[in-house]
Amino acid sequence: MKCVGISDVGRLRQRNEDAYFIHEEPLIAIVSDGMGGAPYGDVASKLTVHTFSQLLLKDKEWTKASLLAFVNETNQHVVDYSIAHPKTNGMGATLVAFLMKDNQSWLVNVGDSRAYGLKQNQLMQLSDDHTMMNEFLKRNNHQLPQIDQRFKHMLTSVIGMPNGCLVDITSITETYDMILLCSDGLSNLISESNMIDVLTSTQTLEHKAKTLIELANQAGGSDNITLIIIDMRGDAYE
Repeated sequence: MKCVGISDVGRLRQRNEDAYFIHEEPLIAIVSDGMGGAPYGDVASKLTVHTFSQLLLKDKEWTKASLLAFVNETNQHVVDYSIAHPKTNGMGATLVAFLMKDNQSWLVNVGDSRAYGLKQNQLMQLSDDHTMMNEFLKRNNHQLPQIDQRFKHMLTSVIGMPNGCLVDITSITETYDMILLCSDGLSNLISESNMIDVLTSTQTLEHKAKTLIELANQAGGSDNITLIIIDMRGDAYE
């Protein structure tokens, strides 16, 4: 197994409000995207990644209950920071993480950063977007409703919510060739077919990551772009 992570400011933003973390044994891969338009998104994403990763490393007995507790503690830590530093009030960040220990894999998700699984040249979205658009789709039997464009990417859950955040914690039992974690700076601009083309190419893992960044920038680079690629097949494929 091999992991590579990369982050880019994009072409339109002045600063990078994304953050990521990789620890290979046990495997911890995290991507966080500071809320666009909210104050101090970069602080929120870095605090989210740091707090959640340290909790994972401190207590490696991972269960659904313990992971939920770690997310809730991370959320409260960001809230407490905002209270202690009023200028950061309202900051928040997404969280998507792929974790593996002793052949047990977990996916943790808050917000709209995504996790994909690649298997036999097919790409499947493993995470569920916590957005108003996705909620509308669910309520309308996945028929695209007529909604105000302002609500399309409005998040329904983020790290930093005073009353607690909605979190999805899923045990991953399917075996995948690769796992891709990314902020919406990639998923909003690059089609899944293009992702498949890059991930299944003969490039090294590092070049695949750089190519995805380049494609997102060529498509406008309207947001920060962060991704982690995990090759689950072992070093023989690299």
